[in-house]
Amino acid sequence: MAENAAHFSFTSQEKPSIFEVIAQNSLNTTLQPAFQRIIEFLGESNSKYFEWLIKYNDEAFLVFNGVLQYYYLRNHDASFSEYFYGLKRISIKNVALSNRQQYSSLIFLIVLPYVKQKLDRILEVYKLENAEGLLSNDLKSVSKKTLLYSESVVEISWTVWLLLNYLRYMSDETESQNPILRLLKLKLIYGGEPMDVMSFWSNLFKGNLSLKQFSKGIVQNTLRTSLEIGAFFVQFLQVWYREKSSYSITALPIVPAPQPDPNAENYKGKCPICLQPWRIATVVPVSGYVFCYMCIVKRLREEQKCPVTNYPAKVVDLIRLYD
Repeated sequence: MAENAAHFSFTSQEKPSIFEVIAQNSLNTTLQPAFQRIIEFLGESNSKYFEWLIKYNDEAFLVFNGVLQYYYLRNHDASFSEYFYGLKRISIKNVALSNRQQYSSLIFLIVLPYVKQKLDRILEVYKLENAEGLLSNDLKSVSKKTLLYSESVVEISWTVWLLLNYLRYMSDETESQNPILRLLKLKLIYGGEPMDVMSFWSNLFKGNLSLKQFSKGIVQNTLRTSLEIGAFFVQFLQVWYREKSSYSITALPIVPAPQPDPNAENYKGKCPICLQPWRIATVVPVSGYVFCYMCIVKRLREEQKCPVTNYPAKVVDLIRLYD
């Protein structure tokens, strides 16, 4: 009887709750938007020096995310978000990750999100073209519509698959917390390693560390603690921005209008790119300039900034103007 109770206690502690699984996944998805906000801030503050960073922000995040995830997988058998919540990956057979499983995890954590981000950017343009009625019945337009339909099918299928896996996990029918871990034959358990960080700082303030222990742990634990506090701050900002968007606009203070751009008179009634009267007038909100739809879409695909002011901008930010 006692043996059974002890065994039950052990297994219940080893199995993370569904809330922790969903929370760490949510944290992982906030890394890219947070990185994007930093890039936009740098671009707006000094577009001259950070123009390249705006243009290659996806690649910059790929490198940053690659280094981050590789470090945590190699040292803690977990992604950054998993480690933040005290979780780590092990094989379904309850053994540590092999090198092959670590590299496979890196592909799903780094490469596939990057590819998906690129595809989403392309599909966002196709959605705008479809909404504006610019897709006809020619082969190219039909291909774009097919891609849009396929994307919807894939998104729905993935959502259903993920939900079913969550239900199976909660009913103890599978040990893997999501379909990707299941494909890799992995699962998440409690790692308990974050307590080592707290132990380091506790011993440091108590004066219980030798010089060798201090020099070895200070850089590693300072960086780790900074990243984890930063992760918490990122989640706070995400919640704050969502809550702020629901405020009544009448409750906000009145902001004075910015001074007119001296170049605005040069482009009055015409597109700043082709210098012709607007064809499907479209405005870039960050600068207020109006362009031809096809002119600005083509330019933003290449540079991701307003051609006149150099402020960071994306195709999805465009607003169509109607007479």
